[in-house]
Amino acid sequence: MTKILVVSEALGEPNHKRGIFHFTRELIRSLAGDGHELTLLVETTRRYRKLRRRQQRTRLLPDGSRLIELLALYRFLDEADMNAPVMRSSGGLRRTIEWFRSKLRAATSLEFAVSFLRALHLLPAGVSLIENHADGLEYIPTDLRHLRLFGDFLLEPGFYSYQDTSALLRLPPPRVDARGYDVILIDTPTRVAIQRKRGAKVICVVHDLLPLTDLKLSDVATRLFLSRLFTSLQQADELAFVSNYSLGRFRALLPQFAHLPARVVYPRTKFDTSAPPLAMAGASSRRPYFVVIVSAEPRKNLAAVIRAFRKLPQADLVVIGYTGDPTLTRHAPPNVRFSGYVEEYEKAALIADAHGLIMPSLAEGFGVPIIEALAANTPVLCSDIAVFREVAGDLADYFDPFSIESIGASVTRVLAQQEQWRDRIREHRAELAERFGHHTQARDLLSHRVATETMTSVPAASAAMAAFNGATV
Repeated sequence: MTKILVVSEALGEPNHKRGIFHFTRELIRSLAGDGHELTLLVETTRRYRKLRRRQQRTRLLPDGSRLIELLALYRFLDEADMNAPVMRSSGGLRRTIEWFRSKLRAATSLEFAVSFLRALHLLPAGVSLIENHADGLEYIPTDLRHLRLFGDFLLEPGFYSYQDTSALLRLPPPRVDARGYDVILIDTPTRVAIQRKRGAKVICVVHDLLPLTDLKLSDVATRLFLSRLFTSLQQADELAFVSNYSLGRFRALLPQFAHLPARVVYPRTKFDTSAPPLAMAGASSRRPYFVVIVSAEPRKNLAAVIRAFRKLPQADLVVIGYTGDPTLTRHAPPNVRFSGYVEEYEKAALIADAHGLIMPSLAEGFGVPIIEALAANTPVLCSDIAVFREVAGDLADYFDPFSIESIGASVTRVLAQQEQWRDRIREHRAELAERFGHHTQARDLLSHRVATETMTSVPAASAAMAAFNGATV
C-alpha cells in the first residue's frame, strides 16, 4: 500500500474545472480501488472558518467532534458556483475587476498571511489532518462522492489562493509538509514547494500547454501558467501526460525538461465491458439530437456547430456547459437548446440517449467527452486534429472544424449510419475498456515502466499522431 498525497486545485478548493476535475476524480477512484492510502490537500479560507464557527456555536455535538469539521469541509468544497459564468456580465473589463477584487479579498485574509509567512520560513509548516469519516454524512452530492475515497484531508490555510499572488509578484511559493507520504501527486500547473522524505516520489500530471499556445488567452494567464508549471517541474521526479500529443507538444516547447522521465496516463471513465442496451443508445429518442460539451473558450468552436445546425432542421443540438457569449443563445436557431451546467448523471443520460456527440474543438489536450460517448456506445463526430485521432482512432467520424459544410455532412452521415457506428464501437468495447476504464489508470500511473503508450488497442490513426507516439522519453 502506497501513501499518496494529492495536490489538486480542481479537488482541493471549490473549483470544478471540467477536464482536470474529471481526470483526477477517476484517478482517485482507480487508486482507491487498488488499495492505496489517499490524502487530499485542501485549502482553508475565511469562508471555511465561517462555516465551522457557525456549526460549533450550536454546541449540539461534543467538543472536538470531527463531524463538525467534516460538515464544514464538504460544504466548503461544494460551493463551486457553476451558474456564475451566466450571471456575470460578459464584459472583459468587469471580469478583470472582479478577478482583482477576489485576489484582494484573499490577500487580506488570515489564511493568506499564514501561507505567506510559511513560504518565507517565518512560520513552521504545520500538519493539520482530518480523518475522513464520511459515513457520518447522510447524503453526499454526485460531484463530491470522490471525496469519500480519501482517508484524510490535509488542511493548508490559503494554499491555492496564495499561489497566484506568489507567481505574479515573484514571492516564494506556498510550502507543504509531505514527509509522511511515499508519492506526491501534483495536478499541474500548481505552484508548491514540497518538503518530503528521502525516497518519496513527486509525479506531476501535465494536462495541456494551451495557455502557452492559445492566442485568445490573456498575457496574465500565460504568466501565471508558466510560473506555476516551472515550480512544479523543478521538483518533479516523473511526468505524466494525458495524451501522446500533449507529451509531444511538451517536448517541443520545453526541451529543457527532456531529462524528466515521462509516461502517458489517459483520462478514464466508467467503462463496462458489455455495451449498454440499445434503448439507452439513442433508439428511444422521438427526434434525433446531438450533444456538444463546451466552456467559455473560443477554441471550443461552438459558433461553427450552431451555424451548421441552422442548415440541419432534421436534428436538434443540445449544448452542455456555458458559452460565455450571450449572443450565441440570443440568436440561436430553434433546434439548438442550451442546458447550461448539468450534474454528471444528467450529462451521462444526455450522451447515452443522443444520436451522436460532437467535439468541434480547434485544440485540446485530450477530449474526455469522446471516451464518455464511446462508453455509452454513442457515435462520435469530431474535429480532424491529431489528439482526437489518437483518442478515437477509426471509431469517430471526422470533419474540418473550420467548415460549416463539413460539420453538416458529418452529422448527416452519422444520422444515416447509426447502427454501423454503434456496431463498430461495440466490437472494440473490451479494448476500449482496458484503455479508458478507470480500473487500469492507477496501474499506468504507478507502473515502474516509464514510457509512452502506443495506440495498439484501437484501429490505426493518422500519421501525425503516430509521430507523437514515437516521441523520445
